[in-house]
Amino acid sequence: MAKPSLGDYGRIELGFLGTSCSTIQKLAQQIIQHLSASYKMAYVDADHKEGDELLAGGGSEDSLMQFADVAELRDKIVFKRLDRRQEQVSVFEQREWLNNQELVLINANHFKAKDQVLVIDPKKPMDKKLAKLTRVRLLLLQEGQTTIPDCIKTHIPNWEELPVLKIGETDKIFSFVNEFMEESRPPLNGLVLIGGKSSRMNRDKSDLTYHEKSQKDHVSELLTTYCKAVYLSCNSDQDLNFDASQLTITDKLIGMGPMGGLISAFMENPDVAWLSVACDLPFLSHKTLDFLISNRNPSKLATCFLDSEGKFPEPLVTIWEPRAYPVLFRYLSQGYSCPRKVLINSDVALLQAPDKEEFQNINDPASYEEALKVLKNQ
Repeated sequence: MAKPSLGDYGRIELGFLGTSCSTIQKLAQQIIQHLSASYKMAYVDADHKEGDELLAGGGSEDSLMQFADVAELRDKIVFKRLDRRQEQVSVFEQREWLNNQELVLINANHFKAKDQVLVIDPKKPMDKKLAKLTRVRLLLLQEGQTTIPDCIKTHIPNWEELPVLKIGETDKIFSFVNEFMEESRPPLNGLVLIGGKSSRMNRDKSDLTYHEKSQKDHVSELLTTYCKAVYLSCNSDQDLNFDASQLTITDKLIGMGPMGGLISAFMENPDVAWLSVACDLPFLSHKTLDFLISNRNPSKLATCFLDSEGKFPEPLVTIWEPRAYPVLFRYLSQGYSCPRKVLINSDVALLQAPDKEEFQNINDPASYEEALKVLKNQ
């Protein structure tokens, strides 16, 4: 099972350090204010005042945080706030808290971040904090600063290749964040779901021929246009029938249907988005897939269509972003193995299909013969 590439808070982190905390807070606020319509963001910082007061036995007498092991969830109408009296919180919990956020901005004076923006500020020298600089992506010059300190040049071998901006050039900073996010967009893999029992069809639906080749090969070819790699999601019996050149992901969660196939795919590669397509959709075309790809929203858990009846999300022609991985497990742990249930209750990009007739699935011999007639006359 592959481990996802995660920081302490999220998949995409950008930490700011090297200047005062108030300057970092202002920068983060400016970025969020300007780019929150494009990305779902979080900001991570430290505030010691109230905590120090509580540890000393003070603080507000109305605060529930003066009591050990208390949690308080408040509905603030336009937002909800969860306070927990916990001295230690694991990175595993932190990642869950911020899983829905696409970009986590961090005050890296206090906390680690996967990628960093270093502010060159003579009032806050970095010579004793160089270990925090693990992957610097941008250098910002504080007002009046024109040079890069020698200790930074020595510590960052590629410093000359890094972009350098002045801290007041906010529009250029926003452009940098946009470019950083575009570079960080998860690549797309394809997943052809063929592992069903095909009990009503009385034969493997993925082997049926509608387009002069097996349906599994036809759908794989459709997805190849859009995906870095295309895999067949299959059960263990089917996997025995493929040669080594065929990319397959065998179900690791037996009897869980499409949910098991999706989770198995994320277990194989948790750092890509997965475009899942069922094998029993013979009318599916590039027109629908083009529309899905062009309207992909990586800020959401998934990008999907309304089903053929226009009532519910269609889980089997869907782009599942990496953040869906822990959510799928969360639903499974609560007794739900239906991908549609996940989509209905999550923040997804929901699209109207160009032609919802393409979502007709073929499950029995009579429907198969009828589909052949329709396709022949197209």
